[in-house]
Amino acid sequence: MPIAKPVRRKRPGHYHHGDLRRALIDTALRVIEEDGLAAVTTRALARRLGVSHAAPAHHFRDREALFVEVATEGFQAFVNALESAAATAASDPNARLCAIGLAYVRFAIEHPAHVRVMFGGGLREGVRWPPALKRESERAYRVLVDTATAARASTGAPSGSVQDLAFGGWSLVHGMAMLWIDGPARQTYATPAQFEAAAARLIASMFCCSERPAAKD
Repeated sequence: MPIAKPVRRKRPGHYHHGDLRRALIDTALRVIEEDGLAAVTTRALARRLGVSHAAPAHHFRDREALFVEVATEGFQAFVNALESAAATAASDPNARLCAIGLAYVRFAIEHPAHVRVMFGGGLREGVRWPPALKRESERAYRVLVDTATAARASTGAPSGSVQDLAFGGWSLVHGMAMLWIDGPARQTYATPAQFEAAAARLIASMFCCSERPAAKD
């Protein structure tokens, strides 16, 4: 009687080729939320995913390459959020400026790990960004500048103040976003909804919006 061949079972945590790239990104994001940027290493991710220490190198040569991918993905989602907020806001340019400001804060609440990599030191200074990452980050800033330009034009203010408005608005919303991500804002606002409502009031006050952007319930 022929001897039956033993059935080979896949080890728990084993990923098919093609799945590991996404799994590395998703796991890195979870680690960042739980333990911060410093806790992310390709070796630690491989251990979590149950693959060999060398396996991540087939997709990302090192941690920096992984963070570049996370940041590129984050900026793509970020600029889509800003553009969507601007498109659905009222016709008043100041209201659109308020809307993208609140969208910035909302994105940070919903995607804190992405924001840490994009703006919080995940990418080394002085390193030349790949074209895709540079393009997406510039698109995000262009949405802000274009919206600020329209808002300034509607008031008849000199165009030279556009950069001041864009920089001031960016400083406000980025500061609020990071205060939420890093924790201090949570000592004052118990829930994301409370914090978002406070952010909406501050943004409206700064940009003199004719109508306050709607915060989520």
